[in-house]
Amino acid sequence: MKQNEDSSQDIDKYLEDMAASGWFSIMLICMQGKTQDGVHGHICSYYLKDPVPFTGTGDMVLKMDEICNWLGAPQRTTDPRFMNKEMKKRYESAAAAHPQGLKDRLLERSSLVPFPEARKAKEVLIAIVKYRQNSTMQGSIRGRLTNSVDVNFRSALELMRMVQMIEIV
Repeated sequence: MKQNEDSSQDIDKYLEDMAASGWFSIMLICMQGKTQDGVHGHICSYYLKDPVPFTGTGDMVLKMDEICNWLGAPQRTTDPRFMNKEMKKRYESAAAAHPQGLKDRLLERSSLVPFPEARKAKEVLIAIVKYRQNSTMQGSIRGRLTNSVDVNFRSALELMRMVQMIEIV
């Protein structure tokens, strides 16, 4: 019971941080469980109408990058490369169909409504993508697992390695 109360307080703090910051690149990573393919769950943002599901750490990182594209922040410094023209066309057509963005959403502290996905999650991390340089992303994560301390990641690969080490019971 005590763990649920602590988890609920952590989630409330993360949500307050998200509302106060106004950054488009802040995402709540709600991990529902872990399978042999890796963690699965949802990525939530105040600037997306619906949460984005992910399966595996690779899928999570790619969707975080896509969310940054959809919301326009932070801007990437290099264009993605593809092995052939067909792959580029598939990427561009898939990018056209994305969740509805709410860039102009103004949240007041009184309108803070927790994401249901965060309440159901076994682990929750707040991820802040600060830069997207050299065809990867840099930023920080924070959560109960980090003792509410920001832990920086220098690349998507490093973030994947950190998340993959998480043990979800």
